[in-house]
Amino acid sequence: RLVWEPLVRIAGDYESFLVTHRRADERSVPWFLTFGRDNPDSIVACVKRARENARSVRDRLPTEVWEGINDAWLELVEWPPERITRDGVYPFCQGIRRSSYLILGLVEQTMRRDEGWQFMRLGRFLERAGRSTRLVQAHQASRATLPDEDDVFDLHGWRALLGDAAAHEAYLQVDAAALSPESISRFLLLDPRFPRSVAFCLGEVESAIDDLISMDAIAANPAPLVLARTARDMVDAAARKPWGGLEVGDLIERLLARCTSIDVALAESCFLASYERTPIGQHAQASRQAQN
Repeated sequence: RLVWEPLVRIAGDYESFLVTHRRADERSVPWFLTFGRDNPDSIVACVKRARENARSVRDRLPTEVWEGINDAWLELVEWPPERITRDGVYPFCQGIRRSSYLILGLVEQTMRRDEGWQFMRLGRFLERAGRSTRLVQAHQASRATLPDEDDVFDLHGWRALLGDAAAHEAYLQVDAAALSPESISRFLLLDPRFPRSVAFCLGEVESAIDDLISMDAIAANPAPLVLARTARDMVDAAARKPWGGLEVGDLIERLLARCTSIDVALAESCFLASYERTPIGQHAQASRQAQN
């Protein structure tokens, strides 16, 4: 449970996991996160949605990007699900990671920096900010369940966390002498130059919204921009404080809540359907709540 339950929590799907599974173990969790039909956030479901969305805007995408996404889907559907049970999940995840990196590289190298690219940038870094926050939160929660004297196992878990975030080499370049849970969590939350840290991701979110406003793709001074700026101020303020005196759990909860608020505000600001379905009075109330 100490190993598998945090994986579902990091994905943000623990409540839905419990609806169809009794416990988190080496059989239920890998299947739920990879091929699980009852999980809309499984890898298969996400790649399928990505392909469907890409096909709907095929005329706006470079051919290389479309082919990269389509190839990833074709390789995925040819993967026999029973191989997960036989060989483990590692080779499957390695293949998905390579495909994701390839697609991201094609997007960066072939797309014009227009509204479409900015929205892709915005969505990528907003989701990454939430996932990195939950990654640290899950390890904080696991740490609290360990006996006080089990420092070796605790540190091993935090080293594994660096691997989970593809951050091991980047962290050693910054703080090789202080390999501790406190320094690792601070790096993943507050480092301004590592592209998977929460601070870096929120900076990219704010920058993307600013660029969309300058392109007249989003109304000036929308709720998402206000929320993104306050989120960035939140991490900047935390970076100026001694880590030992900072309430890390409270910071994590506030960051997760702010990422959710930005997501809601973007849906209300950028997609007409959200306005059409919501009465005006309720929409104004939701906007005020999002900014509080």
